[in-house]
Amino acid sequence: MGVSKWGKGVSPVASALILLVILFSIGLLGSRVFTRIDLTEKKEYTLSKATKHVLDGLNDVVTVHVYFSRELPPYFATLDRQVKDLLDEYPAHAGDKVHIDYIDPSKDPALEASMQRMGIPKLQLSRMQQERAEVMTAYLGIAVQYQDKTEVIPVVQNVDKLEYDLTAALVKVSTERQSVGIVSSSQTGMPEELKDVEKLLRDQYTAQPVNVWTGPVPQGISTLIVKDDDSFTDAALYHIDQYLMSGGRILFLVPGVDVNLTSLMAQNREVKVGPQLHTYGVDVKTSLVVDGQAPMVGFDVGSFFPLAVRYPWFPQVVREGLNNKNPVTSDLQSVVFPWTSPLTLTPPDSSQGAHVTAQVLAKSSARSFAASAPYDLSPQARLALPTSGVEPQSLVVALSGQFPSHWAGRPAPGDTLGTGKPGIALSPETQMIVVGTSHFLEGRFLQQFPSNAIFFANAVDWMTLGSDLIAIRSRGQETRPLKEIGDNKKSTVKMLAVLPVPILLIVFGLARGQMGKARRRRYAIEFGGRA
Repeated sequence: MGVSKWGKGVSPVASALILLVILFSIGLLGSRVFTRIDLTEKKEYTLSKATKHVLDGLNDVVTVHVYFSRELPPYFATLDRQVKDLLDEYPAHAGDKVHIDYIDPSKDPALEASMQRMGIPKLQLSRMQQERAEVMTAYLGIAVQYQDKTEVIPVVQNVDKLEYDLTAALVKVSTERQSVGIVSSSQTGMPEELKDVEKLLRDQYTAQPVNVWTGPVPQGISTLIVKDDDSFTDAALYHIDQYLMSGGRILFLVPGVDVNLTSLMAQNREVKVGPQLHTYGVDVKTSLVVDGQAPMVGFDVGSFFPLAVRYPWFPQVVREGLNNKNPVTSDLQSVVFPWTSPLTLTPPDSSQGAHVTAQVLAKSSARSFAASAPYDLSPQARLALPTSGVEPQSLVVALSGQFPSHWAGRPAPGDTLGTGKPGIALSPETQMIVVGTSHFLEGRFLQQFPSNAIFFANAVDWMTLGSDLIAIRSRGQETRPLKEIGDNKKSTVKMLAVLPVPILLIVFGLARGQMGKARRRRYAIEFGGRA
């Protein structure tokens, strides 16, 4: 007698064996033919175009020494595999130009001593062994070697930033380390208020103080960071101007209002570099931006618990307010600018050949306005929207092109250059970025708003190196603040979140009841009874 269905003609044992054979065949095929699809928004597990560009520019072989101990605690069980997966992408693209060398240094005292000198530490890690906690030693470092240069990643704890760290190391060993100058407000040493900026630059650049009061910007400074200062003299401003005229690139940090961080008192200030910036194509206003789109900020008001409020004097620029066409901001999700002044564009005089292209990199929300003195910066103050002027405010501007000199046709102030000749009147193609505050780079705000550091590093990279490292740095370093909605929408969202469950239960109960009635009716008809 034949069988009409597969399940009726095969025993359970045979079915299980057939299933095992199918699963084994799939596993064998998968081990030989490997592929993967990166479904993340920014393709975070695919080698970036920037890394490929750096690899394409290598002129010699790079050796990546991976110093990983063979025995690691269980919580690092997948790290070795993840690191290897990422590193395999480098020679896959660059071919023989990249060589990966995996080394377990645990049993080589001479190698361990060499690693200590390189800056790769021996880590003490905890693990459970036979139901007892114990401490073990291990290495999780990487060294990138190119010709006679070596850069070290001392500890790799995850792969979130590993591509950036590796590619940054490749850039460091394969190119000359560039210098970024920081104009000192004290005229001696590094300015105190920009100490945190020096720390941000340390890994990628050589940061050095620049005294523009006594002489021109030294040769070899790739990018200059200028915080506007009340003590700027004509000579200092002239030296900044002539650095730009010689093709230098400048990041201007120019507050239009002085804020006392202790008393939260504020007053308008004379923007010393303001007339010069006007010549280049931008004005800094003596006012502060107030924005309803602001982060929660903690204040010590003398009570037992700190006061946390949504502080409108800290505009939080989210995706909609960030320029998606400039690499400085294209991959950022949020930047916070504490106590910032608005900027306006003023096209420069083009009669002498100047041509400048301006881009607004960051602007506040549609619920913002520029507040004038007097300022009430208290976190407990209640601010009302004015009847006019409520609109997005420009907070960061990037300018590119050939700039006219503010001192064109005039002698050098004091002739500090000693040449007796007029300065350069028109710059070659160059760039500048203007921000209406410097507070966003202070340590307390860098800790609270990490994306501020990414924005700053992107800005310096864009002017100094181009855009190679920017896209990698922004990967996985994003803050995605919730979009503000009105009270009516909040109520609607709450109802939509709460109502579906009881409605589904009611529908399920009714359907189950109807199915029960239908089943009883069928039984009644089949057995001649009553439903």
